[in-house]
Amino acid sequence: MKPFIKIFALLVFLSGTVMAQTNQKETKVLEALDNFKTAIVDNDSDAASNVMADDVLILEGSGMETKEEYLSHHFHSDGKFLSAMDREILTQKISIEGNTAWVSTVSSMKGTYSEREIDLTSLELAVLKKEGSDWKITAIHWSSR
Repeated sequence: MKPFIKIFALLVFLSGTVMAQTNQKETKVLEALDNFKTAIVDNDSDAASNVMADDVLILEGSGMETKEEYLSHHFHSDGKFLSAMDREILTQKISIEGNTAWVSTVSSMKGTYSEREIDLTSLELAVLKKEGSDWKITAIHWSSR
């Protein structure tokens, strides 16, 4: 095999390996976010706590809460709201650098909550860091329009 072909084949192999590792990281990051949303809907504060870093910040509306504040306040009402909604992800962008990931998501949410018809666009920005083999949410911001 000519040297050029060998080098090209090696580069193709290595780029495939890097892509597989990136996709695996993205999958793990999305699993952490999915586990968090499932915990909210299931009203499982222990499971939600396990996915959040101890120093997580939750920004929603005009407020900012710590892990303890969120789990004792908005967590339960967020679960009731999310369980009443049909959610469709419209766009999602995942960026990972080292042990830090950020995910921006635009979703459509439709359903009935508190006897009101809801049809809104939800915006979410989540920042995660890798702790050992797990990804933990360090900051999450929700807003809607």
